[in-house]
Amino acid sequence: MKLGQEEMRSRFERERAVRLATVDERGRAHVVPVIFVVDGDVFYSPTDKPKSGNPRPKRLRNLDRDQRVTVLADCYDENWLGAWWVRLRGTARVIDDGTEREHALGLLDGKYEQFDGARYLKDGGPVVAVDIKDWLGWAYSEQSAAPTGRRRPWRERSRLRLRSSRA
Repeated sequence: MKLGQEEMRSRFERERAVRLATVDERGRAHVVPVIFVVDGDVFYSPTDKPKSGNPRPKRLRNLDRDQRVTVLADCYDENWLGAWWVRLRGTARVIDDGTEREHALGLLDGKYEQFDGARYLKDGGPVVAVDIKDWLGWAYSEQSAAPTGRRRPWRERSRLRLRSSRA
């Protein structure tokens, strides 16, 4: 079933990590897990500062050529009633310094206990900001993923069919 805007945002923002996809120099998807925050219609994710002699992270090099970005949050559950995904797409900007970077780092500091926003402000790399153009979300069911008493009913049906076809 298709998810409404508020439900998509709620599920997405509760996640601790999502997958960020950029387009590489050969037109292929480059997907990496990232930490993030969403503020209104902007998605923020910090990147590492390049180490001496190492290039900038691949996602930043990709954004130099193509600013299109897709971000995916999802939950697979053996009880399919709890399975869902939310995808956002937009245009990315790389923020090296300034008040927007400070704002994003403050939000990240508030979401992740282990994130040291003050230290990152001084020693960290740029922040990827995605201006969100569209959201799309799906869930298997409106029901929660609460246990139903039967672990995997579809497996039971499969075994029954296999046994009956062998007889």
